[in-house]
Amino acid sequence: MNYKLLETVADIAYYAGQKSYYSGNSRQDMMDFIWWAKEFEEFHENTDWDTIDYMLTIEEYTEKKLYLKLSEF
Repeated sequence: MNYKLLETVADIAYYAGQKSYYSGNSRQDMMDFIWWAKEFEEFHENTDWDTIDYMLTIEEYTEKKLYLKLSEF
């Protein structure tokens, strides 16, 4: 099991919840969070998290994704 991917999904979902994000379809929201986490993990496959702040990076990434998602409405 890919625990890093699960951690990333949880971090994205938590941050989205902190921002009160809800599209009206919780299943679609979770599917989006899973795809975003996969994309994030692929992009940061070689990132050295000892030199880059993981939480700040995931929050910035999620903020951008939420902004794009909200601009669809």
